[in-house]
Amino acid sequence: MLDPVLPIAIYLLLGYLFKIIYHDNSKQLIEFVIYFSLPAIVFSKIYPLTLDAKIFGLIIMFIGFILFNLALAYFIGRMMKLNKLLLATFMIMATFGNTSFIGFSYIDAFYGQDFIVYGLIYDLFGSFLLLVSLGMFIITWGSGRKNDTKSIFKSVFLFPPSLMFFITILAKNFEVPNFMLLTSQTLGATLVPIAMIAIGMKLELKHIFVKFHIVSMAMILKMVIVPIIILIGFQIFYGINETWVKVTIIEVAMPPMTMATVLAIKGGLDEKVAINSLVLGVLLSLFTITAYTTYLG
Repeated sequence: MLDPVLPIAIYLLLGYLFKIIYHDNSKQLIEFVIYFSLPAIVFSKIYPLTLDAKIFGLIIMFIGFILFNLALAYFIGRMMKLNKLLLATFMIMATFGNTSFIGFSYIDAFYGQDFIVYGLIYDLFGSFLLLVSLGMFIITWGSGRKNDTKSIFKSVFLFPPSLMFFITILAKNFEVPNFMLLTSQTLGATLVPIAMIAIGMKLELKHIFVKFHIVSMAMILKMVIVPIIILIGFQIFYGINETWVKVTIIEVAMPPMTMATVLAIKGGLDEKVAINSLVLGVLLSLFTITAYTTYLG
C-alpha cells in the first residue's frame, strides 16, 4: 500500500537535496505549476465534464466541509487562548488544505488521474475560493490591517486556473482540436512531479519544533479530527464505497496549503507557525493518507 506514496516521498527528497546541493528554485517551479500545469489540468478535466446539478451539489457540500473546519478551528483556537495574531494563523493553517499540489498527487497515486476532477472541483470552488475571500479577511484581521475587497476579487478572477475555468466553459460550446486536448493532458501530467519537487525545496528543518503545541494542534485538527468526522458522516448517511467519496475524504485530510502559508506570511501572520505547519503536515501526510486509503479500501 506504500507504493503510491513512495514516488511522492522521492520527489520531496529530490527537491530538498537539490536545494541543499545547488539552490532553491521552488518559486519558479510553483509559478510554472500555477501558470501552466494547473490551467492544463483544469482544461483537460473540465472540458469533457457535464456541469449538472450533481456538480453544483458537490460544490455546496465541499464549501460546507471547509466552513465547518474553519468554525471548529476558531473555537479550538479560542479554547487555547491564542492572541489575535496566533488565532488567525491557527485558523488558516488548520483549515485550508493542500488540495491541489499534494491532493492531486495522492488522488493520482491511489485512484488514477480520472478522479482528479473531483479534487479539482474541491480545490477550485472550495479551498481556493474561500482562501482568497474569507481567508484573506481572516489574515488581514489577524495582522491588524484593513481588508481590501477590490484586490480580493481581482485575485479570484485573475488566478490562472480560475481564468482557465471560464475559458473552458466558453470552449465547451465549440469542438476543440484533438491536439489541444492531448497537449493539455501532457502538460497537466507535469503537475505532480514539479509541484512535489518544489515543496521539497521549501522544506526547512531548522527550528521545526518552534511553537509545536500550536502547530501540532493545527495538524491534528486538519488531518485527523475533521476528516474522521466527515468519514463517519459519509458512513452514516451515504456510504464510502464510491470513489468520489474516497477522493473527497482524502482532500479533506490534506496537510496545510502552500498558498495559504505564503499568504499568511505575506499578510503579517506568525511565520514560524505557518512554515512549520506546512513542513510537518507534508511529512505527516505520507502516513495519514496511507492510513485513510487503507481503511477506505
